[in-house]
Amino acid sequence: MERKIRIFHPVFDIGFYLVVCISLVFAVIFSLVYPNVILEQGLSHRIFYLHVPVAWVALYGPILSFLFSLVFLFSRNMLWDRLAFTANQLAFLFAVGVLFSGPIWAYSAWGVPWDKTDARLQSFFILCISLVSYFIFRYLVPGKTKKAILSAYLSVLCAVSAILTWGAIRWIENPGNHPGSVLGKGGMDSDMKQSMWLGVLAFHFLFLFLFLISNRSEKIQDIRSKLKSELD
Repeated sequence: MERKIRIFHPVFDIGFYLVVCISLVFAVIFSLVYPNVILEQGLSHRIFYLHVPVAWVALYGPILSFLFSLVFLFSRNMLWDRLAFTANQLAFLFAVGVLFSGPIWAYSAWGVPWDKTDARLQSFFILCISLVSYFIFRYLVPGKTKKAILSAYLSVLCAVSAILTWGAIRWIENPGNHPGSVLGKGGMDSDMKQSMWLGVLAFHFLFLFLFLISNRSEKIQDIRSKLKSELD
């Protein structure tokens, strides 16, 4: 008997895809031509409008994964494990973007690609290691339920790392070159604020779109596994 399973709506997908493309292109062009250049850093300062939004998303991902994991531990519904896994996947993807953009900006601005004394850099590196550990243990543990339970507890570690990274330049006296928090500062010019928030919005759209696509891919794999088991 033929079974039809609908997992997406093409109109919604196309509309959301256009929103992501338009917002990203506009944000990038806007950040290149509109805000003034910081004289001490030169044109390298413009990578700030990419680096900061990507870093924010990289920190949000583990927090979302932790929340999804909590729901899974109480409900034991595999849907929440899939959502938690998707959130950590994207967190790692954006974290890699931070690791590439950060040293480029740092080397151009300060002549040092990686400052070992910087609390924010070291805490972010620990976050990346935590995410890698999450995927390694998830891959090694056999059994779907055991894998999901262990992943839920590892999500706590990733979330703690994300929070510590966020607080590294707020709670710790940081001797490194990394600038302080961009929030709550009256010194940032309006053109810089507009460019930054536009980038934040655009990369959050990208995160949501990739989240839907990645979760849908995991859902397809689950459906294929269930159908294969039924046929066997």
